[in-house]
Amino acid sequence: MSLLHQSDISGKRVPKWVVILRVVLGICLIYKGIDFLLHFDQLEAYFAGSKTLQSLAWMVKILPWVHIIGGAMILVGLLTRLMALVQIPIIVGAIVFVNMNTEPGKMNQAELPLSFLMLVLVIVFFIEGGGYLSLDNKIRKPVNAPNLENS
Repeated sequence: MSLLHQSDISGKRVPKWVVILRVVLGICLIYKGIDFLLHFDQLEAYFAGSKTLQSLAWMVKILPWVHIIGGAMILVGLLTRLMALVQIPIIVGAIVFVNMNTEPGKMNQAELPLSFLMLVLVIVFFIEGGGYLSLDNKIRKPVNAPNLENS
């Protein structure tokens, strides 16, 4: 089953209030991407100062845009599973390398719960998709559609 294919009931079994969670997740991702753009020099200095992340310094330029574009697409429910899949390694990296930094005095406890919540929501939307009120649901290709070639 591809990212656009869904069974007929997959959008209907997700409660409608989950749309609010998807919208909030999209807004949080967009906000974080804008925050990265506004504090680009801090992000760049963090990647340059970390021995582990120095080899990934090229990601500094695309990381804010991945969050902004992915957040906007999750917000409207377009290619939700794909965008959630793209966000998972970024958020896991944020939790492991930034929020759980073991250097004394540098542990960022303030954003750790938000990062875990965003990770859980991204995994949920990767599994479930955009839900009933999403663009995914409007353009999806049902798996069990009748075969028109044999008719």
